[in-house]
Amino acid sequence: MKFSLLLVTTAALLPLATAHAQPDSGLGTAVKPLPEGVKTGIEGKKAPPLGVTDWIQLPDGADQFDTRTLADKVVVLFLWQSTCEACEKREFPVLQKLVKEFEGNEQIMFLAIQTPFENFTSNSELRLKPTAEKFDLKIPFGHLAKTKDSYSINVAYETGGTPWWVVINKEGIVEFNGYTMDPEIGIANLRKLIAGEALPE
Repeated sequence: MKFSLLLVTTAALLPLATAHAQPDSGLGTAVKPLPEGVKTGIEGKKAPPLGVTDWIQLPDGADQFDTRTLADKVVVLFLWQSTCEACEKREFPVLQKLVKEFEGNEQIMFLAIQTPFENFTSNSELRLKPTAEKFDLKIPFGHLAKTKDSYSINVAYETGGTPWWVVINKEGIVEFNGYTMDPEIGIANLRKLIAGEALPE
């Protein structure tokens, strides 16, 4: 399994009020099964643009970020909403561990992007700074809501809701899409991607 374990006990899970997910090759845990025929994730495909224009904490000299500007880096996207309990209680602590582990490594970039598809007032761009400060994360935080007739990361990356992780290799190919990440497996496999090694199936 590339980045997460298939959990078998509901006691290990926190409620996912806004997420829909299904097991995919053992990469995640089903909390609320998707309707038959609905797929999530674009593993193995070229990473689409991010389309984010609202950012905070960009590196010095940068005013925008996108997949094109991050070529030759391993990119870890964490997609979240302020009202997502599992984001706050389960996955943001994982993000903290990953960022700390790779601190100072210029071959990897972490981005936390709020991608609301409901409760837009509560999940507004005003939540970026408080959330970054709450978890003491100095990485770039972005905001792009899913609205009618506008570009959406949720649609482009075929996410299952929030929380949602995307890992992109140095060639710009999506290596993982899933709504939970095991920190130890994640760290080990991110090291492999940084070294240019192939991940286990």
